[in-house]
Amino acid sequence: MALILRRATTADAAETAAVYTAAFGGMDFVPQLHTAEEHRTFVADFIARSETWIAVVDARIAGLAAIEGDWLMQLYIHPDFQAAGIGSALLARVKQERPRGFQLWTFQANAGARRFYERQGCKPVEFTDGSGNEEKTPDVRYEWKPVTAG
Repeated sequence: MALILRRATTADAAETAAVYTAAFGGMDFVPQLHTAEEHRTFVADFIARSETWIAVVDARIAGLAAIEGDWLMQLYIHPDFQAAGIGSALLARVKQERPRGFQLWTFQANAGARRFYERQGCKPVEFTDGSGNEEKTPDVRYEWKPVTAG
């Protein structure tokens, strides 16, 4: 598997949205509030305004990570490519791009994502009842900060 990480462009929006839709669609613990067309619009918007990295495997977009300020706003891997190191590669890129640290939200019920972030050194710092997110699903805020010697 040849993995390439590169910045997304607006030309990548439709294929990146398909990855987002497939990954989000696999979350049976959260309501599916938007159509695939709405996902395409949403993804095209965040590609245009944020620092979005995509993972490309054999000319196919397999995952994405979008950063805004010190927030990892999106990190999704297509179900066909999960557990293949792509999430780790994208998160390593985020750490490289934000060496002083960043934060992110994930759903409390997303046990796989929570294990992944915690293995990668992210720490849970806030739990909510979900009233502040669109899905009204309990979530957890994580922070990643570099390990300092001393």
